[in-house]
Amino acid sequence: MTLFGPRAVIASSVRTARRIDRIAIAAPDDFVVCGRHRIAREQAADVAPLPYCLDIPRGRALYVGGVDIHGAQTAPFYYLHLRRSARCVVSAPWEALPLNGADRSAPIFLFSPGRCGSTLVSRLLSAAGAPNVSEPDYYTQATSAVCASRFNPWRERVRQVVAAMGSDLAAALGAAQPPVVKLRAESCRAPDLLVAPTERRTLFMTRDFESWARSNARAFRNPAAKSVRKFLTALRCAAWLRANSDCLVLAYDDLMADPSGVAAGLGRFLGREIPATAVLSTMKEDSQDDTPLRKGGRVDRPGWERQFDETMALWNSAKVGTLRDRLAAGEGRAG
Repeated sequence: MTLFGPRAVIASSVRTARRIDRIAIAAPDDFVVCGRHRIAREQAADVAPLPYCLDIPRGRALYVGGVDIHGAQTAPFYYLHLRRSARCVVSAPWEALPLNGADRSAPIFLFSPGRCGSTLVSRLLSAAGAPNVSEPDYYTQATSAVCASRFNPWRERVRQVVAAMGSDLAAALGAAQPPVVKLRAESCRAPDLLVAPTERRTLFMTRDFESWARSNARAFRNPAAKSVRKFLTALRCAAWLRANSDCLVLAYDDLMADPSGVAAGLGRFLGREIPATAVLSTMKEDSQDDTPLRKGGRVDRPGWERQFDETMALWNSAKVGTLRDRLAAGEGRAG
């Protein structure tokens, strides 16, 4: 509530959407809207049930409607599916959240450094009928370097807001069990901003660094320092999760070698069966089909081999080796 009374919840129709073929992080200007009008807070969850992104400068959250909820769960990237298919947008002030009016189950978060099969796991859960979504970007925004900084006076408020949006997501999915939310790699910066005390289960997916670095170099233009920093951030996140939550670690190589065994272990952890038919069908798919990262969607970048060699040299350097040893010894346990 402001000095002059409660702020309005605003609904609009989507005239057009921007960046529908890009993996850019969700932003308020992804939609060109028209027909802006006020609606009652009680209407908002029915009009636009799916949380889309934060509008941090205005202290608002954007939700979208007109989206097939099953499609949002089976899409490789939640944010891209919503960007392509939303028909209306609701802008709600933070103080109006959660829109469903009651706290629901907090999600079970799947963290990873990326390029290690986490999207495949998300597709596997969808094939098994388990409630889940892949990469809702309000979590990515909340764990940006600025938002996640300990010096940010709004840090705790942002944590409360994304928790409320997670509650609304669970309500929209109609989940009897907590949904699994697969996160972008950036969210490894601040797992403490996301993991709720009401849901201590977490997932972390990892991969051998050399094969990860090769895959990363082929797909992205990250210099060696950025790639190594990204993986170390993920390792620090994993250490925090092991110390502060009930964390199941999944390995990419294990998934490739024994998908049925990994799926069985994941099912036991989540308290639901993952049928063998779901495993077989998922392993035959391109997990990032219909996205810019689909197989064949991006050719290997010229000069990626040099970038890979520089990344491996830095990874094997004495300085990075010291950091890796500290993480192996349990750094990241405070939280």
